[in-house]
Amino acid sequence: MKRAGVFWVGLLAAVVGGCAADEPSPAERKISVLTYGRELMPDRDLKQNYLLPEPESVREWPQAGGVSHHVMQNPALAPKIMQAWKVSIGRGSGRKSVLLAEPVGERGVIYTIDSAGTVQAVSAASGKTVWRENATERKAARRIGSVGSGLALADGRLFAALGTGEVVAMDSGNGAELWRVDLKSPVRSAPTVYGGRLFVVTADNRLTALAQDDGRTLWQHYAFLENISLLGKAAPAIDEGVGVAAFASGDVIAFRPENGSILWTESLGTARLADAGAEINDIRARPVIDGDRVFVVSSGGLLSALDLKTGSVIWEREIGGINQPWLAGEVLYAVSSYQELVALESATGKILWVNRLTRWRDPEKKKDKLMWTGPVMAGNRLILTNSDGKAIAVAPQTGTIIGWDDIDETGTLPPIVLNDTLFFVTENGNLMAYR
Repeated sequence: MKRAGVFWVGLLAAVVGGCAADEPSPAERKISVLTYGRELMPDRDLKQNYLLPEPESVREWPQAGGVSHHVMQNPALAPKIMQAWKVSIGRGSGRKSVLLAEPVGERGVIYTIDSAGTVQAVSAASGKTVWRENATERKAARRIGSVGSGLALADGRLFAALGTGEVVAMDSGNGAELWRVDLKSPVRSAPTVYGGRLFVVTADNRLTALAQDDGRTLWQHYAFLENISLLGKAAPAIDEGVGVAAFASGDVIAFRPENGSILWTESLGTARLADAGAEINDIRARPVIDGDRVFVVSSGGLLSALDLKTGSVIWEREIGGINQPWLAGEVLYAVSSYQELVALESATGKILWVNRLTRWRDPEKKKDKLMWTGPVMAGNRLILTNSDGKAIAVAPQTGTIIGWDDIDETGTLPPIVLNDTLFFVTENGNLMAYR
């Protein structure tokens, strides 16, 4: 069992002193490296204090991003947590396969899908297996890498999106198959569930709406094809009768979930970055809808706040990334392509603080580049993980690292929070619970 004291909330020097030896000092963390051709620095004309939403216990995390609009605010989590249990979910990431799917959960059960399409339900309390089934239909399909693209729950059903091009509905209680459809192109996004429908994005840049009850295709929207794109697609965000989907072309569309009619289209394009990644227009990060605004970040280097009704730009910053931004109260938190954790005023896009995260496993030689996932807010702190298997806790009002721990020998997907417990899926195929 892991040691206690993994993710502290208090701003204690003793805890900060427990960070890894290669972490920059607190002073260094406040100053960004020169990125995007200029320094990414905090704006000076901002008020100092932003109230965090009160932590609330989460009993359901039914889809990627938690809910259809991807705003979970501040789930409850104890100030000090430790590993409660660890179980294998099956095949992890390898040379020919990549774990893409974050876990989902409800009613005390956590569901996972591995890179071979094996779906597993385990008790959130103990990690004991409830059922285990392979969602792929043909033996040939099991040889395809990155088979499990995402999961979603609704009305006693578990929906699995597969890299084989199939979407499968299963009984969430026992894993029995209820229906299966083949979309003829690898499904690369987790399903978004809203209004009795499923919404997925395929590798050929197609948004498809399926009926939740039998899987029939209700409508489809084809975006422009892109020669180069990232593995994994952004699950659409939907709220108050408006959906937002992002594509490999860098295009963002708003649509009516009931019939697919397009409300507006906006192209984020790319910022003028001196980086090869800026040539990729793809948007892998899930959009985030909050009221009449939607926040979208592209890998090409733009973080934008758009008007949900018209698509017009409210504000824009030259900050690229592949992780979903996290909104809590008046503040938007995002990890940049340069592995910087940035806090922005959601109304204006002005920067509150910047924390330069460790970019290399060997900082002195600048060898073995690290990738960070997150952030996820839980129990009044931001939690991030990296490709070296480490997790850190960050104070959301200052950007100070206030705790860290070694989760696994490999990286992890962004965690979820359920029943006051933090759940990680690691790259080598483990599900871990911290409480």
